[in-house]
Amino acid sequence: MSSRQFLVVLAHGAGVERVAVEFESHPSNVGEARHFVRQRLVGWRLGEDYALMDRVVLVVSELVTNAVVHGRTRPSGEKETVGVALAFKKDFALGLMVTDNSTSVPTVKVRASAGAIQGRGLALVTAESDSWTAAPRQERDGCRGKAVWAFFLCPVVLPDLVPQPA
Repeated sequence: MSSRQFLVVLAHGAGVERVAVEFESHPSNVGEARHFVRQRLVGWRLGEDYALMDRVVLVVSELVTNAVVHGRTRPSGEKETVGVALAFKKDFALGLMVTDNSTSVPTVKVRASAGAIQGRGLALVTAESDSWTAAPRQERDGCRGKAVWAFFLCPVVLPDLVPQPA
């Protein structure tokens, strides 16, 4: 499935649950972003699929780290935020969006050397998500930047089993 198909359903479709938060653009908040995502996945009963949980948490970690390291546009003394949003349509997909103020759209490095400590983040996003895309954004308040989306096909979520009276 293409990123465009995921976006059409998750950004504009009916029956989609959405949640968003902003964190200060600081390396210490990458863990807060992971915690936020874990808690929301558990709330949507997706936390029971450990493989999916691990994939999504790894991807949010990489995308928020990239936003903190490469997406900062204000001087270091000024506050700047990174946005994290989730969109979930039951029995279809989960979308993860990370926003920052940089207009530079990320690209996957062709090949990172074996000893490189940078340059592998988007390769991991490519490997762990079912699709991803990035695009410039402009908010109503004039703020500019980019949004990076990663998409994950979701298994069918089983309803809670409630014992029936005999």
